[in-house]
Amino acid sequence: MNETLRGIDFGALETLQLVYRLRSFTAAAETLNVKQSSVSYTIDRLRKSFSDPLFVRQGNQISPTDKCISLVGYAERILAEIERASQPDIFDPASLRATVSISATYLSRAVLLPKLVRDLRNEAPNITIELITGFTDANQQLLSGKADMALSPVAINESGINGKFLFDDPYVCVMDPANKLAQADMTLEQFASAAHMFIHYGQKWQPPFRKKLKDLGYIMSPMISTANPEDVGLMLPGTDLIVTLPSRIAQQFAPQFQLRPCPVDAVAQLNFYWPARLNNSPLHIW
Repeated sequence: MNETLRGIDFGALETLQLVYRLRSFTAAAETLNVKQSSVSYTIDRLRKSFSDPLFVRQGNQISPTDKCISLVGYAERILAEIERASQPDIFDPASLRATVSISATYLSRAVLLPKLVRDLRNEAPNITIELITGFTDANQQLLSGKADMALSPVAINESGINGKFLFDDPYVCVMDPANKLAQADMTLEQFASAAHMFIHYGQKWQPPFRKKLKDLGYIMSPMISTANPEDVGLMLPGTDLIVTLPSRIAQQFAPQFQLRPCPVDAVAQLNFYWPARLNNSPLHIW
């Protein structure tokens, strides 16, 4: 073996990968729960081993060199193979002990995760599920290793992340049965001028129906904004407020409220993503 490569371990490759994905020594250190000086030391060792700066500063950001991009490709394959080798030769979900971290939005928690949890309790009772809130930051959660998979409405087109479309869900309007708008389907003008409650899920994000409404020349100014969908049951009764939600979430409120079609032609989307490093993991394939 080339003497310059001795002492390069899997931890160094993981650090290289994280700095590359996050484009930040500080963010990589936070993800690894180590001091930034430790990350800098590891990258300096790799720089000396490969006789390349690996990262160069451009303004307020760092950019990888061509050599770094090539090394990250090798590192991903090496770490994926080691992950695969660490799995038992005979994969038995019933006896496997592992933790799977899932970045999930409210829609996925309401629609998909209840069945997943039931199935896992029956087939793999020793697998621990860690749910974390994810939305526009799902890509960073996957690349940093904080999440093993993500269920998100936000499209992710990034190297190192694989994904597939799961389903569309039309929006519906939820309101108190005494609301005058509950008597018939709304026109676009009635919808735009109504008193709205907006669920933002704690994110700087706009659902597709709001963007389409704006494109049509209507500006929506919500009377109430909240991160919590459960606030619908607390805030809507006895008011003229309406809240627009994916139909599968809205069904939770159907017994108490009136549901009407949203006059804006838009759907909520749910996608499934996972990091490429787990492509060969028997657990994640299962």
